[in-house]
Amino acid sequence: MISLQDIYGPLEKLKQQLQKKLTHPYLAKFLPSPVIDEDKLLLFYAILDQVPLKEEQKSNYVLTAMLVQIALDTHDDVSTLPHIEQQEFVQRQLTVLAGDYFSGLYYSLLSDMKDIKMIRTLATAIREINEQKIRLYENSIEGIEDAVESITTVETALFRRVSEHFGIDMWKVFSEKFLAYKRMSAEKKRYELGLPAIMRKTDRKKRNFSAFEASAGMLKEFCNRYFEESVSLMDKGLTCSPSLKAAFLSRLHSMRYHEDPAYHKLAEEGL
Repeated sequence: MISLQDIYGPLEKLKQQLQKKLTHPYLAKFLPSPVIDEDKLLLFYAILDQVPLKEEQKSNYVLTAMLVQIALDTHDDVSTLPHIEQQEFVQRQLTVLAGDYFSGLYYSLLSDMKDIKMIRTLATAIREINEQKIRLYENSIEGIEDAVESITTVETALFRRVSEHFGIDMWKVFSEKFLAYKRMSAEKKRYELGLPAIMRKTDRKKRNFSAFEASAGMLKEFCNRYFEESVSLMDKGLTCSPSLKAAFLSRLHSMRYHEDPAYHKLAEEGL
Protein backbone atom coordinates (compact mmCIF):
# COMPACT_ATOMS: atom_id res chain seq x y z
CA MET A 1 0.00 0.00 0.00
CA ILE A 2 1.29 3.48 -0.93
CA SER A 3 1.84 5.73 2.10
CA LEU A 4 1.82 9.50 2.39
CA GLN A 5 5.59 9.28 2.92
CA ASP A 6 5.82 8.29 -0.76
CA ILE A 7 4.48 11.78 -1.54
CA TYR A 8 6.06 13.91 1.15
CA GLY A 9 9.55 12.47 0.63
CA PRO A 10 9.81 13.59 -3.03
CA LEU A 11 8.06 16.88 -2.18
CA GLU A 12 10.60 17.65 0.53
CA LYS A 13 13.41 16.90 -1.91
CA LEU A 14 11.86 19.26 -4.47
CA LYS A 15 11.44 21.92 -1.81
CA GLN A 16 15.10 21.64 -0.86
CA GLN A 17 16.13 21.91 -4.51
CA LEU A 18 13.97 25.02 -4.86
CA GLN A 19 15.42 26.61 -1.74
CA LYS A 20 18.92 25.99 -3.04
CA LYS A 21 18.12 27.68 -6.36
CA LEU A 22 16.37 30.59 -4.62
CA THR A 23 19.21 31.28 -2.21
CA HIS A 24 21.38 34.20 -3.21
CA PRO A 25 23.89 35.48 -0.60
CA TYR A 26 23.44 39.16 -1.46
CA LEU A 27 19.63 39.10 -1.58
CA ALA A 28 19.56 37.12 1.67
CA LYS A 29 21.19 40.08 3.47
CA PHE A 30 18.24 42.36 2.74
CA LEU A 31 15.18 40.25 1.87
CA PRO A 32 13.34 37.43 3.62
CA SER A 33 13.53 34.01 2.01
CA PRO A 34 10.91 33.54 -0.74
CA VAL A 35 7.83 31.67 0.40
CA ILE A 36 7.29 28.28 -1.25
CA ASP A 37 3.58 27.54 -1.50
CA GLU A 38 3.46 23.85 -0.63
CA ASP A 39 -0.06 23.41 -2.01
CA LYS A 40 1.08 24.65 -5.40
CA LEU A 41 4.18 22.49 -5.21
CA LEU A 42 1.92 19.50 -4.52
CA LEU A 43 -0.28 20.40 -7.49
CA PHE A 44 2.62 20.66 -9.93
CA TYR A 45 3.98 17.39 -8.58
CA ALA A 46 0.57 15.73 -9.12
CA ILE A 47 0.24 17.09 -12.66
CA LEU A 48 3.70 15.93 -13.70
CA ASP A 49 3.13 12.58 -12.00
CA GLN A 50 0.68 11.84 -14.83
CA VAL A 51 3.21 12.58 -17.57
CA PRO A 52 5.28 9.71 -19.07
CA LEU A 53 8.70 11.27 -18.49
CA LYS A 54 11.83 10.35 -16.60
CA GLU A 55 11.82 11.41 -12.95
CA GLU A 56 14.59 13.96 -13.50
CA GLN A 57 12.59 15.60 -16.30
CA LYS A 58 9.47 15.71 -14.14
CA SER A 59 11.43 17.32 -11.32
CA ASN A 60 12.87 19.93 -13.67
CA TYR A 61 9.40 20.87 -14.92
CA VAL A 62 8.08 21.15 -11.37
CA LEU A 63 11.04 23.34 -10.38
CA THR A 64 10.59 25.48 -13.48
CA ALA A 65 6.88 26.07 -12.87
CA MET A 66 7.47 26.85 -9.20
CA LEU A 67 10.21 29.35 -10.07
CA VAL A 68 7.70 31.14 -12.33
CA GLN A 69 5.15 31.16 -9.50
CA ILE A 70 7.68 32.49 -6.99
CA ALA A 71 8.91 35.16 -9.42
CA LEU A 72 5.32 36.36 -9.86
CA ASP A 73 4.70 36.29 -6.10
CA THR A 74 7.92 38.20 -5.44
CA HIS A 75 6.93 41.01 -7.79
CA ASP A 76 3.60 41.21 -5.93
CA ASP A 77 5.56 42.10 -2.79
CA VAL A 78 6.96 45.27 -4.35
CA SER A 79 5.73 48.29 -2.40
CA THR A 80 3.74 50.87 -4.35
CA LEU A 81 3.74 53.56 -1.64
CA PRO A 82 4.75 56.95 -3.10
CA HIS A 83 6.75 58.13 -0.06
CA ILE A 84 9.15 55.72 1.58
CA GLU A 85 12.40 55.83 3.53
CA GLN A 86 15.76 55.19 1.85
CA GLN A 87 16.05 51.70 3.35
CA GLU A 88 12.56 50.81 2.11
CA PHE A 89 13.45 52.16 -1.33
CA VAL A 90 16.51 49.88 -1.48
CA GLN A 91 14.39 46.93 -0.37
CA ARG A 92 11.81 47.71 -3.07
CA GLN A 93 14.48 47.81 -5.76
CA LEU A 94 15.98 44.56 -4.54
CA THR A 95 12.57 42.89 -4.49
CA VAL A 96 12.10 43.78 -8.16
CA LEU A 97 15.56 42.43 -8.94
CA ALA A 98 14.85 39.26 -6.96
CA GLY A 99 11.71 38.60 -9.02
CA ASP A 100 13.69 39.15 -12.21
CA TYR A 101 16.45 36.87 -10.93
CA PHE A 102 13.98 34.06 -10.20
CA SER A 103 12.49 34.52 -13.68
CA GLY A 104 15.96 34.14 -15.15
CA LEU A 105 16.37 30.87 -13.28
CA TYR A 106 13.36 29.25 -14.92
CA TYR A 107 14.45 30.47 -18.37
CA SER A 108 17.84 28.94 -17.73
CA LEU A 109 16.33 25.60 -16.73
CA LEU A 110 14.12 25.41 -19.81
CA SER A 111 16.98 26.47 -22.06
CA ASP A 112 19.05 23.60 -20.70
CA MET A 113 16.10 21.28 -21.44
CA LYS A 114 15.74 22.83 -24.93
CA ASP A 115 11.98 23.13 -24.46
CA ILE A 116 10.89 26.20 -26.44
CA LYS A 117 7.22 25.12 -26.39
CA MET A 118 7.14 25.19 -22.59
CA ILE A 119 8.71 28.66 -22.58
CA ARG A 120 5.82 29.80 -24.79
CA THR A 121 3.30 28.04 -22.55
CA LEU A 122 4.61 29.76 -19.44
CA ALA A 123 4.86 33.12 -21.22
CA THR A 124 1.17 32.86 -22.18
CA ALA A 125 0.22 32.10 -18.57
CA ILE A 126 2.32 35.00 -17.27
CA ARG A 127 0.66 37.40 -19.72
CA GLU A 128 -2.82 36.26 -18.65
CA ILE A 129 -1.94 36.59 -14.98
CA ASN A 130 -0.45 40.06 -15.36
CA GLU A 131 -3.45 41.28 -17.37
CA GLN A 132 -5.78 40.30 -14.55
CA LYS A 133 -3.48 41.72 -11.88
CA ILE A 134 -3.61 45.07 -13.65
CA ARG A 135 -7.41 44.95 -13.61
CA LEU A 136 -7.39 44.21 -9.88
CA TYR A 137 -4.77 46.85 -9.01
CA GLU A 138 -6.53 49.50 -11.09
CA ASN A 139 -9.83 48.47 -9.49
CA SER A 140 -11.51 48.33 -12.90
CA ILE A 141 -13.59 45.32 -11.84
CA GLU A 142 -17.32 45.97 -11.60
CA GLY A 143 -18.59 43.44 -9.07
CA ILE A 144 -17.79 40.41 -6.97
CA GLU A 145 -18.32 37.93 -9.83
CA ASP A 146 -15.91 39.93 -11.98
CA ALA A 147 -13.41 40.08 -9.12
CA VAL A 148 -13.63 36.33 -8.48
CA GLU A 149 -13.05 35.64 -12.18
CA SER A 150 -9.91 37.80 -12.21
CA ILE A 151 -8.59 36.37 -8.94
CA THR A 152 -9.18 32.82 -10.17
CA THR A 153 -7.21 33.52 -13.35
CA VAL A 154 -4.33 34.95 -11.30
CA GLU A 155 -4.25 31.88 -9.08
CA THR A 156 -4.77 29.18 -11.70
CA ALA A 157 -3.59 30.26 -15.17
CA LEU A 158 -0.14 28.78 -14.69
CA PHE A 159 -1.58 25.39 -13.69
CA ARG A 160 -4.18 25.47 -16.46
CA ARG A 161 -1.57 26.17 -19.12
CA VAL A 162 0.88 23.55 -17.84
CA SER A 163 -1.93 20.95 -17.70
CA GLU A 164 -2.99 21.83 -21.24
CA HIS A 165 0.63 21.62 -22.39
CA PHE A 166 0.76 17.99 -21.29
CA GLY A 167 -2.87 17.19 -22.22
CA ILE A 168 -4.04 16.52 -18.66
CA ASP A 169 -7.51 18.09 -18.64
CA MET A 170 -8.82 16.63 -15.39
CA TRP A 171 -5.98 18.10 -13.35
CA LYS A 172 -6.55 21.43 -15.09
CA VAL A 173 -10.12 21.47 -13.75
CA PHE A 174 -9.15 20.30 -10.27
CA SER A 175 -6.33 22.85 -10.01
CA GLU A 176 -8.77 25.65 -10.82
CA LYS A 177 -11.29 24.52 -8.18
CA PHE A 178 -8.70 23.75 -5.51
CA LEU A 179 -6.74 26.99 -5.86
CA ALA A 180 -9.89 29.09 -6.25
CA TYR A 181 -11.14 27.65 -2.97
CA LYS A 182 -7.83 28.30 -1.24
CA ARG A 183 -7.74 31.93 -2.38
CA MET A 184 -11.43 32.62 -1.73
CA SER A 185 -11.13 31.10 1.73
CA ALA A 186 -8.23 33.43 2.54
CA GLU A 187 -10.09 36.38 0.98
CA LYS A 188 -13.19 35.60 3.05
CA LYS A 189 -11.17 35.50 6.27
CA ARG A 190 -9.46 38.83 5.53
CA TYR A 191 -12.79 40.37 4.57
CA GLU A 192 -14.45 39.25 7.81
CA LEU A 193 -11.53 40.55 9.91
CA GLY A 194 -11.65 43.94 8.21
CA LEU A 195 -8.19 43.49 6.69
CA PRO A 196 -7.26 44.74 3.18
CA ALA A 197 -9.09 42.58 0.64
CA ILE A 198 -9.87 42.89 -3.04
CA MET A 199 -13.59 42.47 -2.39
CA ARG A 200 -13.54 45.36 0.05
CA LYS A 201 -12.04 47.59 -2.65
CA THR A 202 -14.90 46.56 -4.94
CA ASP A 203 -17.49 47.35 -2.27
CA ARG A 204 -16.08 50.82 -1.65
CA LYS A 205 -17.14 51.78 -5.15
CA LYS A 206 -20.75 51.14 -4.08
CA ARG A 207 -20.39 53.09 -0.82
CA ASN A 208 -23.13 51.40 1.19
CA PHE A 209 -23.37 48.85 3.99
CA SER A 210 -25.65 46.48 2.07
CA ALA A 211 -22.86 45.96 -0.46
CA PHE A 212 -20.59 44.69 2.31
CA GLU A 213 -23.31 42.37 3.57
CA ALA A 214 -23.98 40.99 0.08
CA SER A 215 -20.28 40.46 -0.65
CA ALA A 216 -19.76 38.58 2.62
CA GLY A 217 -22.60 36.24 1.72
CA MET A 218 -21.36 35.72 -1.84
CA LEU A 219 -17.82 35.00 -0.65
CA LYS A 220 -19.25 32.27 1.57
CA GLU A 221 -21.19 30.86 -1.39
CA PHE A 222 -18.07 30.81 -3.58
CA CYS A 223 -16.11 29.07 -0.83
CA ASN A 224 -18.82 26.44 -0.38
CA ARG A 225 -19.05 25.82 -4.12
CA TYR A 226 -15.33 25.49 -4.75
CA PHE A 227 -14.85 23.24 -1.73
CA GLU A 228 -17.66 20.90 -2.76
CA GLU A 229 -16.53 20.80 -6.39
CA SER A 230 -12.94 20.07 -5.37
CA VAL A 231 -13.95 17.21 -3.07
CA SER A 232 -16.33 15.84 -5.70
CA LEU A 233 -13.62 15.80 -8.37
CA MET A 234 -11.20 14.12 -5.99
CA ASP A 235 -13.77 11.52 -4.93
CA LYS A 236 -15.17 10.66 -8.35
CA GLY A 237 -13.22 11.75 -11.36
CA LEU A 238 -9.54 12.31 -10.65
CA THR A 239 -7.04 9.63 -11.58
CA CYS A 240 -4.15 9.60 -9.13
CA SER A 241 -2.45 7.47 -6.52
CA PRO A 242 -4.23 6.89 -3.18
CA SER A 243 -1.50 8.85 -1.42
CA LEU A 244 -2.00 11.91 -3.64
CA LYS A 245 -5.75 11.74 -3.14
CA ALA A 246 -5.26 11.51 0.64
CA ALA A 247 -2.88 14.48 0.59
CA PHE A 248 -5.32 16.72 -1.30
CA LEU A 249 -8.34 15.69 0.76
CA SER A 250 -6.34 16.38 3.91
CA ARG A 251 -5.47 19.89 2.66
CA LEU A 252 -9.06 20.62 1.64
CA HIS A 253 -10.47 19.61 5.00
CA SER A 254 -7.72 21.48 6.84
CA MET A 255 -8.55 24.68 4.95
CA ARG A 256 -12.24 24.14 5.56
CA TYR A 257 -11.63 23.56 9.26
CA HIS A 258 -9.89 26.92 9.61
CA GLU A 259 -12.27 28.80 7.31
CA ASP A 260 -15.71 27.77 8.57
CA PRO A 261 -16.58 27.90 12.31
CA ALA A 262 -19.55 25.57 11.75
CA TYR A 263 -17.33 22.99 10.05
CA HIS A 264 -14.83 23.47 12.88
CA LYS A 265 -17.50 22.48 15.41
CA LEU A 266 -18.67 19.47 13.38
CA ALA A 267 -15.09 18.23 13.04
CA GLU A 268 -14.53 18.49 16.79
CA GLU A 269 -17.72 16.51 17.41
CA GLY A 270 -16.62 13.87 14.91
CA LEU A 271 -19.62 14.42 12.59
